Amino acid sequence: MTTKPSERIVVFVTPAQKLAISKTADTLGISVSELMRRAVLNFNATSEQIKVAGIVDRLRAPKAPDALNAALKSVAAKAAAREAREAAANATKRAAQARTVSQPQSEEQVEHDTDQGDDASLTDDTRSER
Repeated sequence: MTTKPSERIVVFVTPAQKLAISKTADTLGISVSELMRRAVLNFNATSEQIKVAGIVDRLRAPKAPDALNAALKSVAAKAAAREAREAAANATKRAAQARTVSQPQSEEQVEHDTDQGDDASLTDDTRSER
């Protein structure tokens, strides 16, 4: 007893795949539906082969930009730029501090310091002559 097919399975294919399937069916003298039924029912692939085929399909698929990766790259770039600005600002501050420390004292400060050092060895008479 043969049961007439009554259920439908929709399979999406590319235009090139459809053409190849149609030509194969024509060559064999059967309908596309019959070709697909026979192909699927005679398919003895292991689960490993099915998994590998799925992986290959995913690898061949065009890659859309991953929104999460794009956001993380943006955050990382902004953090790196902020760290660079902070490092530059710290370097500028250190350079300014180094210049301040290494600058010679003004003449008044030098004379004042000299006067204080001379006080111990000079008498009041000598100091007043200046």
